[in-house]
Parts: sequence; C-alpha cells; structure tokens
Amino acid sequence: MSAFLQTSAPRSGPPPPLQPAIPAASATTPTIAVVGIIEKPEHVTTQWFKDEGDVIILLGEVVDNADPILGLGGSAYLQVVHGKKTGSPPRCDLETAKTLHTTLLGLIQSGLVKSAHDCSEGGLAVALAESCISQLIARETPRLIGATIDLSSAAASRQSAADQSEEKNAALSRDAATLRLDALLFGETQSRVVITCKPLDAVKVVERTKLMGVPAAQIGKVGGDKLTVKTAQGEFSAPLTELHDAWWNSIARAMA
Repeated sequence: MSAFLQTSAPRSGPPPPLQPAIPAASATTPTIAVVGIIEKPEHVTTQWFKDEGDVIILLGEVVDNADPILGLGGSAYLQVVHGKKTGSPPRCDLETAKTLHTTLLGLIQSGLVKSAHDCSEGGLAVALAESCISQLIARETPRLIGATIDLSSAAASRQSAADQSEEKNAALSRDAATLRLDALLFGETQSRVVITCKPLDAVKVVERTKLMGVPAAQIGKVGGDKLTVKTAQGEFSAPLTELHDAWWNSIARAMA
C-alpha cells in the first residue's frame, strides 16, 4: 500500500500538452478548476477521520460490474505494480455522479457527515489510508488515527436501492469470495466516497442514502494506531507511521 501512497502525493507544474486521438489510458493530465460558495463554515468537510469510534461508510458501488476490468484500466495499480499504462479508464455515469454528490451534500448540510474522501487515484485502499494520515495540526506534526475495515462481504453491498431481493443478495454474498482483491482495494471505479459519522447516526445515514438511490454500506470504524483491512482473501495491516512516511515524503524521495 505504501507504493500507492507515493503515487497520490500532490503534484505541481503545468500539465503536458494534450495529444489527439490517444486510445485507452494516457499520461495526459488535463486540469479543471472549480469555484463554489460554501454558505456556512460548518459545512466545510475535510477528508481525514475525526474521532475514535466513528463509523466508516462507503457511498457508491464497491466495484462497477459493467466494467469488465473492474476499474483497473489506466489505474495507479497497473502502473505501480505491473509497470503498465493500458486499459480503458473507468466509465463515468454523469447521472450517477450527480445523484451521489447531491445526496452527500444533503447529508453534510444536515450535520451528519464528519469526514468525506473521494475514491480516485489508488482506489478504496488509498482513500482509507489518506483518511488516516492526512491531517496536519502543525508544521511537520501530523495527527494519525487508525481504522479497522471489514470488506469480507463487500460484494453483498453491490446492489442498487431498487433491487434488494433475497435471491439477489444471496448471489452477491457468494460473489464476495471471488471478487478480485486488486479490484476491491485498488480499482478506481467512479462515484464513490468514504464518509464517517457518529455511531448513533450510522443507520440514519445509510437508510437516507439508499432512499436517494445511492448504494451505501458500513465498512468499518475509526480508531487505533494502524490501518487494518479484512477481506474474504485475508487480513492486511499497516502502521500509520509507515503509511504517512510513504505519502508525505514521496516527492522528496522521487527528486533525490
């Protein structure tokens, strides 16, 4: 996981010129600037986990089943582990994205969300790791807070709010043991956000989200001094100090 954190550090400098007709994955980096107004300061929601015991919830599908390579095309995982830039990037459904973000905004404005981090470069595992290590409370002084994640039945959450039949759920539960581990942890399926909330608000958040047509599932709790992820294929754990070092010092090491 440390290797993926080295790919997710902030980048600076102008993007390279766009090249026409580049198939599949490419190294171009178009830049989009967005300006918005947040009317109330309390609605500013940061990405890092806040308090021990908070519940971690994944909004959106665990993986995109309509994508034959499950979000791995053009991913950081392919580049870092396999040294390849190939495959069709994860598809983006604009209506799905709109519904997700409208729902998330409503939850934030209701005071139910304590943190929110999108799943993008590096996928779910990197989003979780960054949520544990990215708060800086003073110069060279990070605040590290761990998490325990259970994705062992993650496939069971791959259901839409409109399709929750017992037969469908049973089939999805059986899929949990066969879901590709690399896709689960590092696939870059679009329209996913990791949020946290108070334990007493967790059921309310999940149910309200599903009513809006957005898949949601509790996947863990905040706390401890390491990030532990349990899957159907095994359990993985990493000390927060190791993860923070890989993430914070990645640019300095690359330029050394």
